[in-house]
Amino acid sequence: MNPLIRSSCCLAAIAALANCGGGASKNDSGNIATTSQTVATGSTNTLAPAAPPATAVAANEKRITIEALPIAQPGPGTAVGAFHMIRSASGIETDGIGGGCMVFEDPASAVCHQDSDCRVPKYISAANGPWAYCAEQKCWIKPADKAFCWKSRYSTPQQPLQVGKPQSTPKVTLASLPAQLFQGPAKNQTKVRVIACLNGKFKPGDAPPCAGGSGPHVEDIGDAKTLTK
Repeated sequence: MNPLIRSSCCLAAIAALANCGGGASKNDSGNIATTSQTVATGSTNTLAPAAPPATAVAANEKRITIEALPIAQPGPGTAVGAFHMIRSASGIETDGIGGGCMVFEDPASAVCHQDSDCRVPKYISAANGPWAYCAEQKCWIKPADKAFCWKSRYSTPQQPLQVGKPQSTPKVTLASLPAQLFQGPAKNQTKVRVIACLNGKFKPGDAPPCAGGSGPHVEDIGDAKTLTK
């Protein structure tokens, strides 16, 4: 899916990446109602659809956007997410502070329209959460933070993303996931995707825009993939 035309990913949901600062956390500031990319500006979390991309990106383009990449399998029964920054006339000016996480479809969820329609199931320990997102009218769960995410704020000083250089989330062994996240006849399949958020420039000491602070940010949600443990 072309990241530059995925526009409308959520009403700031990945704002969510729990202090993505980045990183996406949850329903604090919107939803991931569709698989697309959005630009949010200001503290009102009003999202402006990204403009259609130009056929070519100027070498001196300073605006940047973030793209959630497809889930990869480094080995049987494992999964790794990834995301990267790319230059885009529909992006924002940024210092590269952001993050991304793997999330899993909740098979038991009802139809949702916004993040607030979703809840973290009781079998998930929601410390520092909850982490539940709405995408394509289904609820998606992040079982934990550091085990499923890469965020700039995990390093001191914060580690910025680099244009064109993919950043990976930790490798996850599918068999370690709660049994309730699996579906299919043999109850051995799960659906997984990546959500990612990139902060615009913000002042030291302020909350990152991805974590509910004021200022622009861009966010993206990758394609879902069905994996077998």
